[in-house]
Amino acid sequence: MASTRSKVLALYKDIMRRARIWEGKGNTAESEYIVSEARKLFRKNKDIEDNSLIAEKIEEGESRVELAEHYGNPYPRMYYAQPGVIYKSGNRARKKINPNYMHSYYDEDEFK
Repeated sequence: MASTRSKVLALYKDIMRRARIWEGKGNTAESEYIVSEARKLFRKNKDIEDNSLIAEKIEEGESRVELAEHYGNPYPRMYYAQPGVIYKSGNRARKKINPNYMHSYYDEDEFK
């Protein structure tokens, strides 16, 4: 548990540090988005006790940090699904495709 806690705190500190650096580049609105999104998601997930679910959330956070750094854009990257595609289940493609880095972005019930 202590190892998981330290990983979560290290991720949070890393995100906040990157937000300060981002602001230094002149992107105040994006920096504020990074801070508010991180606070919202960390508060939302603070009561999770399942270690495997915590590991998934850490991986999601790390993925979003890497994507933001790579593309120079902190906002979630949308995935591509051909417009109008409907699977046999009747769900549209957007509901079927939910990449790792988007789990916290949408309401989980939307993908069931």
